[in-house]
Amino acid sequence: MSFHHDPAQWLFQAQKENCPYCRKDHDPMQSSTLKVFKHAELCAHPQVCLKGTCYLITREHFVELFDMDDESLLGFMKEVQIAARTLKEVTGAFKINYEIHGNSAPHLHLHLFPRYLDDPFAGIPIDYNRVKPPVYQGDEFEQFVRAMQTRLAGIES
Repeated sequence: MSFHHDPAQWLFQAQKENCPYCRKDHDPMQSSTLKVFKHAELCAHPQVCLKGTCYLITREHFVELFDMDDESLLGFMKEVQIAARTLKEVTGAFKINYEIHGNSAPHLHLHLFPRYLDDPFAGIPIDYNRVKPPVYQGDEFEQFVRAMQTRLAGIES
């Protein structure tokens, strides 16, 4: 659901008491949790256009970065740093891209995209419509989840 298609519904869900994430509603993507930090939860699901794509979603309800107090903002960004570094190590990515949108889910989250020398988006922004999931074969997604969980175990933010 994008605010472009249903602004009233988006504004409704932007309120903490109506937020699907805060209410722990069913996750249609069936995301796997890679790490629960103090300020955010690192998650991934297999329906992505690049292997290793994951996201951090704030544990407290925020819609915009400017809604966050300094402690929450700095803590969240530290967790982004830890997650991105670990993602690069686990995937062997050349570069990590960071994206914050929120036009479809009114709860602050940041996407991490591992970029590879041979990825299908050479020299251009990521275009979700150019690659049809699944990009994972066999148990590659489960292997990625386990590798991230193992590497992040014991790391505090």
